[in-house]
Amino acid sequence: MKFAVIDLSSTGVSTVVADGDDKTGIFVPTHKDRTNIAIADYFDGKSISRRGIEKLIDALISARSTCKAMGVEKCYCISTAALRNIDNIEEVSEKIRMRTGIVINYLDGATEAYCDFVSNRKYSAYDSVILIDIGGGSVELCDFSKSGKDEMMCLDFGPIKLRNKYVTDVYPTDEQAKRIKKYLRKKSDEQGVPGKSKFSTAVLVGSINDAVYAVYREYCEMQRLGSEFDYDNFKRFCKWLMTSSDRTRVIMKVAPEKVHVLPVAVIVLKELLKRFKPDSVVISDVGVKEGYMSLVASGTELGVPIDLNETVPAYDAFDMKPPKKKSAKSNKTEKTEKTKKPEETEKSEKPKKIAAAKTTKTAKKTSAKTDKSQK
Repeated sequence: MKFAVIDLSSTGVSTVVADGDDKTGIFVPTHKDRTNIAIADYFDGKSISRRGIEKLIDALISARSTCKAMGVEKCYCISTAALRNIDNIEEVSEKIRMRTGIVINYLDGATEAYCDFVSNRKYSAYDSVILIDIGGGSVELCDFSKSGKDEMMCLDFGPIKLRNKYVTDVYPTDEQAKRIKKYLRKKSDEQGVPGKSKFSTAVLVGSINDAVYAVYREYCEMQRLGSEFDYDNFKRFCKWLMTSSDRTRVIMKVAPEKVHVLPVAVIVLKELLKRFKPDSVVISDVGVKEGYMSLVASGTELGVPIDLNETVPAYDAFDMKPPKKKSAKSNKTEKTEKTKKPEETEKSEKPKKIAAAKTTKTAKKTSAKTDKSQK
């Protein structure tokens, strides 16, 4: 069976297609694709702008077409912190449904973390594992010694929110970085995130962690440090990223779409690794989409699928003509009519009633004369 999940995240629209058995929930990914969109750049306050919605729709139509062309039998669209925290979520969802035929399944923080856990259960063989998924709008943490969905941890902020809150440019200043670290430590303590020396292995999940690791690898190559992830090297990398004049060139070389989110993400990851003190760090190639695929296929999670055989509407939702605006004169007249007192309304209607009565009386006289002449 060919299965697909489209994920609308804070940094883009990604798709994974896999072959497998829906009875066992075991799938092997065969195709991955991604359209990078920095959703936060299209925020107007806490709402997504019209242009942002258009870009999301274009990316979703492309992902839907790919799934249909590949013969996908079951397809779902999910969204995590990208949309669940915006004010105009109903408007965005409706316009997406009208234009693409896609109903988005929104995942809360605990479900998102649990999907990460399910897709990475193979690391349970490792000793004391912590999974870290840094998303644009949230951070998911999974302690592999626990397996219940309600035991997963979700910090309701991510690099995008932290950047908007504390950073005035692309790269944080020393003072801004300190404030981010302080905020992260405070929130982690409040939510009971485990402290130091608790874990031996950290598993990094998600596209932002992938981008951080890609830039880190480039840094290690430049410094001739080798490719293995080492915390001491990572600390030097963080310092380099905050101060080097060459940092933008390196980011644009390997992860240009993450240039606005990556500096803050590095600070977040460094603080979490400092807190957990793992002996080793592993980069995972699966995440929320693969976990959701297994859970919804086995019936553990319920979702609304995409009907890939349904014809996508030919019209563009944004070309629909808005209702005509009433003129100021019309609005004034309507307002005056609404604010009239009952006695005033009755008074204004009296001349109309008299005129109507006269018209009726005249009509009766005319009718009578006609009848008389006919006789």
